[in-house]
This record gives sequence, structure tokens and C-alpha cells, in this order.
Amino acid sequence: MNCRTTDRCHTNIRRMDQRSLDIQTRVFKKILTSAENLNRRNDDIKYQILALPHTQPHQLGIPLLVLATKHLPPMSIPANTARPRLETTGRQLLTLEKDGPIQMGFWVPNRVYATAKYLIPLRRHLDTLKTRGNLIRLHETIQAFKDWVTTNSVYRMLVNRMIDEANAFVASLDPATVAEITKDGDTIHIYGYDEFFWYLHLIIHTSPSFNDTVQVGTPMNGFLAVSMGTPAGAALFHDTTFNAQFKTVLDAWNAFLKSPQSLDKLDIQHPEKPGSWISKAAFKAGVWQDMVHNPLEPGFGFDSWNSFFIRQFVPGARPFQGDPTTSVNIGCETTPWQYANGVGRETPFWIKDVEYSLFDLFGGRADKAAPFVGGQVYQGFLSATHYHRWRAPVDGQLISSWVQPGTYFAQRPDQGEGVGTWEGTESQPYLGHVAARAIFIFSHPLCGLVALICIGMVEVSTCVIEPSCLVPDGKPPIDITRGTEIGHFEFGGSTHIMIFQKDKVTLADWAIHAVDHQNDPKPIPMGSVIAKAIQC
Repeated sequence: MNCRTTDRCHTNIRRMDQRSLDIQTRVFKKILTSAENLNRRNDDIKYQILALPHTQPHQLGIPLLVLATKHLPPMSIPANTARPRLETTGRQLLTLEKDGPIQMGFWVPNRVYATAKYLIPLRRHLDTLKTRGNLIRLHETIQAFKDWVTTNSVYRMLVNRMIDEANAFVASLDPATVAEITKDGDTIHIYGYDEFFWYLHLIIHTSPSFNDTVQVGTPMNGFLAVSMGTPAGAALFHDTTFNAQFKTVLDAWNAFLKSPQSLDKLDIQHPEKPGSWISKAAFKAGVWQDMVHNPLEPGFGFDSWNSFFIRQFVPGARPFQGDPTTSVNIGCETTPWQYANGVGRETPFWIKDVEYSLFDLFGGRADKAAPFVGGQVYQGFLSATHYHRWRAPVDGQLISSWVQPGTYFAQRPDQGEGVGTWEGTESQPYLGHVAARAIFIFSHPLCGLVALICIGMVEVSTCVIEPSCLVPDGKPPIDITRGTEIGHFEFGGSTHIMIFQKDKVTLADWAIHAVDHQNDPKPIPMGSVIAKAIQC
């Protein structure tokens, strides 16, 4: 059937949750390590954290930002310093020598030069508007955000530091990359504090573009990709208070993307305009394959960019396969990314190669995590051309569901790629623990408990659960049929995780060997069987 905090704390260590303190210390150390400036003992760092006012113990609040900033490296970086290659080997990622599909399904290029070059035309557009007198005032939400940052000294300091670090990083790249960037401008990434907010102003008045070459599809991430990889950026975007303020910017952008003004890239009169989602290249990339649309109507039959992005499949395009009494299906389109077995209750997920912590995946809900200890985890991602709705993976019951708030532009503190490098794919497991996400737990008679976690990445962070599929604590389970729509991403899509209990199911070969399928040209279709019951 159809279903659908910041009081200041005392400095007494007895009132500080020790585990949370350890987590803050470790994450802080990772931030410093990435800056190659960690010269302090663990206990000394703990003492300094304890000696400052705190937000809630589990949050990375202003005291940690102050301490992180105190130990950040000098902003001056010698130009053209030799540094390792930015690509992760063996993943067919973009290089200067080989233009190709953008990492993470056309969303964000992994190369810094592409994101740096992205700001050059944006800066020119801003200069043109200013010259013409068309920029009189900031959007009211951006002005309010700027006023808040400006009047809060720590955040104003960190935003300025983030800008300086991003500029220093781009200027320090290898000669070939600097030459590529300067073909269209200079190596100054962001000119200054005021310009930072004007860029935000422009971005919330634009919709994401389609592309399959060295460009940036997601505007906000294209703007922040280098900045959020700096020490100051990492500190900012792990801070709960800053995230709450930044969300107002995202909300304003979301409002634009739900308006008819966002349909500029679905213009049936100019289908081949730059960034068009109805261009020949977009059709070739599969944007419209098996998707409902009307090419004769304005906006291709959609009333906003967001309604286009959560478009439906045509009826029958994705049948749910296998025997529902013994099978679990994949509840969304998926490109395999990672698999893990014997997953632990609580692990240091922020450390490279330590991938999953059940306690944190479930938002600190020990009762929800406990049944899955020792089980299996599958993770896949959604590209720009994928279907962005979620459907129930089993015939059984939906026993719990909720939206877990989280971060927006946080990445793993140390990914081994250097300051200023944003590697979205490498942060995918990390994001499952800290980003905004929708969490569902299902029960199947033979396959046991199955969890589906749909995770927002960067600005793609709005997770919507169908109202009749909300099962908060205290509400009885809901009977559900596989294939029932349970929710969707808004303004895009991201990564997702499925979790299975120990000794309950055998996963499909493509899921177990997910790393071998990361570069497959086509996703695994929604409705495919991902697991079968061991005891049938």
C-alpha cells in the first residue's frame, strides 16, 4: 500500500563528553596534518579545546575554528612549487592532456584548473554588470548572510583566510596548470571579501548547466571547490553555526530553481545554447532516455528546473526484477562505488581508508545502528543524468525513516591530495556520515533489516521524504510494496548507501566488486536485484 542547540558549556572536563572531545581533537589534527603544520601533542590540543566556550560537544564550533586558525600555515606559498599529480591514478580522471567526462557524472571536475577557469567568465560577467550599473544591491538573503559574517569576527577572519589560501594555492600549481588557467585570465581565484558575496549573488540567479567536457555543472560547487579544500575552508564548512547561516543562501537558490525563471537552459527556441539540457549532446548523454517530457511545450513540459530534474521515468521503464519474497532491489539508479563487509559499530570514518561507522551513518542513533553491526555496505552515486527519485527496495515494512541534518560543503579533512584539491568521489564514504541525508530502515521476512541512506552532496542537499512514508519514533511500521516512491532529491542528486544485516543476504557480484564498476558507462538500473536471502 502507499506509504510516504547552542548554549555555552562549562569548561569542566566532567561535563564534556569524552568521545566527542576525542573526535574533535582527531578531526582538528587531520585538518592540521593536511596543512603540514601539526606540531602539537594530542593532550595539549585537548586542553586548548576545553579551555574555550563550546557549542554542543558533538559539534565543531567556534572554539575549534579559533584553535584551527591559530595553527594554520602561513598564507604565502611559493609559486609553482612542485607537488604531486592531482589525479587519483587508475580512475580515468580528467587531465590537462585528456579532456573527458567530468568526474562524478558531469557534476564537478576533479582538476583545479577547470574550477579556477570557471570563475574567470563569472568574474567578467560581474564586472560587466557593475560597469553597466545593473548591480545596485545584493540579494537580500546574500546581504543578510554577509552582514552576519561581517559582524562575527571569527567567521569574517576565516572567510578572508579561506579566500587568501585559495588564491595562494592556485598560484602555486605546476607551470602547466598555471599556464592553462592564465590563457583566459589570471591566477587570482577570488579577488576579495566583497567579491565573494557578489559571486554568491550571481549563482543564486542561475541554474545548473549540462556539460560533458571540462566545465563546471554545479555552480555553487564550481565556486567553492578550491576554497573548501583549504584549512580555513575545512574549518568553516564543518562548523554547525556557519552551516546554518549558509543554508539560508541555499534556500534562496532553491526558491529560484523552483521558479519559471530557472528554465533558461530548457529553452525550446534555443536548444543548443550553452549549458542546454535539451541539446543534442544532452540527448546523446542519456538525459532524456526513458524519461517523461514534452518537446513541444515550453520548458519541455516542466514549470521549473527542479521539476525537470526530478522528472519521472515513462511507465514500465524500470521494472523491479526477481522474486520479491527472496530479493532486495536497488531503490534508485546507481553507479557502483564501494563495498564493505564486517562493518563496525563505531570507527574513525574521517581517516583515509577507514570507510564506514554505523553509529555515525545513522546520525548517532545507537539503537538503529546495532542490528547492522558486522553486516555489509554498498555505496553508489547518482550522476546528472540519473533518475533522482527513490523507491522502496523490498516487499515488507518500512519501520523507521527520518531526515538527518548535516553539512553542505565539508570534505574529508585529509585526502592525501594537497590543500585546495576537491575530490568529491574520495569523500563519498565520509559524506555518508556528516552530510544531510534521508534514512530509511525496512524489514523483509527473509532478508532481514535493510537500510537505505540517500545523501546530499555539496549544494545538492535537499532530501525530501514522501509525507506518508515518514515513520518517526513511536509510529508503527508501515506495510510497503517494492517500487513504491518514498522520496527524492531536490536540485540534483548525489550518493547513496544500502546496509544489510550480517548473514542475511548474498549481494550481487556487481555490488561486491563495486570498485571495478566505478567507470562503467551506464548505471545499474533501478529495480535490479542487489541482494538475495541466504535462507530461502
